[in-house]
Amino acid sequence: MLIGIIEVSEPNHYSAVNGLLKTYANNPNNKIIVYSLPLIQKALEENGLPNNSSLVALEPGQSLKKLLDDIEKIAFDRIHICTIFDNYLEFAQFKPQTKEIFFHVHQCEEWYNDNFSRAMNTLVLSLKNKDQNRDYSRILARAVVDYLIYKPIRKKMLAQYEQNYQLKIIVHSEGQKEALLKYSCQSPITIFPFAIYEGMEDNSQSNELLTICIPGVITQAKRDYLGLFQALQENSETLSDRIYLYLLGYITDREKAEMSTAIANLVDSGYQVRYHDSFVYGEEFDQAIANCDLLLNNQFISRNSTEVYGKTKESGMIFNMLRAAKPGLLPKEYNVASEFQDSSLFFESYPHLIEIIHQILDDSQKLQQLKISAQKLSAVYSADSLYPRLASA
Repeated sequence: MLIGIIEVSEPNHYSAVNGLLKTYANNPNNKIIVYSLPLIQKALEENGLPNNSSLVALEPGQSLKKLLDDIEKIAFDRIHICTIFDNYLEFAQFKPQTKEIFFHVHQCEEWYNDNFSRAMNTLVLSLKNKDQNRDYSRILARAVVDYLIYKPIRKKMLAQYEQNYQLKIIVHSEGQKEALLKYSCQSPITIFPFAIYEGMEDNSQSNELLTICIPGVITQAKRDYLGLFQALQENSETLSDRIYLYLLGYITDREKAEMSTAIANLVDSGYQVRYHDSFVYGEEFDQAIANCDLLLNNQFISRNSTEVYGKTKESGMIFNMLRAAKPGLLPKEYNVASEFQDSSLFFESYPHLIEIIHQILDDSQKLQQLKISAQKLSAVYSADSLYPRLASA
């Protein structure tokens, strides 16, 4: 098969592109062309490109319309459209030569349940949870544009894909699939992980401190960093010399002052904390998760939207756990598949999380057993194991 993979919207979705690429490349008779952003291209090259694949990057300043026009000149067997974000107009005009379009749905309500009630509820939540550096006017403007302009385009786009191609939907969890079925999605739905396991080596065995890693952009808009920092600071006497906190991301410009101060306070309390000044990807990202003991999800399950993590959309955290074969610390309300239970610990609040961290520090066998369970789970998510799922979709 000749397969096209398009991800020109979100560099954070590198892992999803890598997973698709490596899984399709598992069959030497396939040929894969990946159309992506330069950051994704670099990360894919660092991770190792299969011989039966090639990359085309959308360079800064290059027209997306021109790139999509070039893609239309090639006859593919199937095309994956991985993310559409604010480039609806270009994709609405996209008419590729292919039998099948695999459309990746990250937010189920946005594409299949986008009614007026949902739009108003999302707006109210966004205004209610506005951080101190975000303008009300920007929130209102975005809501109006999304409902009056983007929503009709999304609806028309899906209708065109359904009419002209064999439209197939990709989601990343059972919860998302259940949501789409609830919203009367008629297209075939395949669950495919956001990241795959490639035998990443565990480099955490020599850690002197319990290394806890939080991948992702450091922003209060999606994750509760400030609440976590406060809980850690309140327990600095018993934890500051026993854990190493790795914030695997960068601070957004509008929150730099507040977050930098909060992190500095943690350091003053005796904690070792690391974070970055720019986007982290590829080899550096993989090295960080390979070195950690635990991955922590401090995400708001539902905050500025009616979308709910674990139900109508997914977090990359779960799949970083799979990619690195590492155990996770997750909010109890997060809806995860039962297969994650043995490699995860669930906390109800930050005081409860602090208790769990103390338990792990005081019982080394507990952490070891979690890591063994994580290794067993990740082995099921290799390219070799997943290929039949893609090939038969």
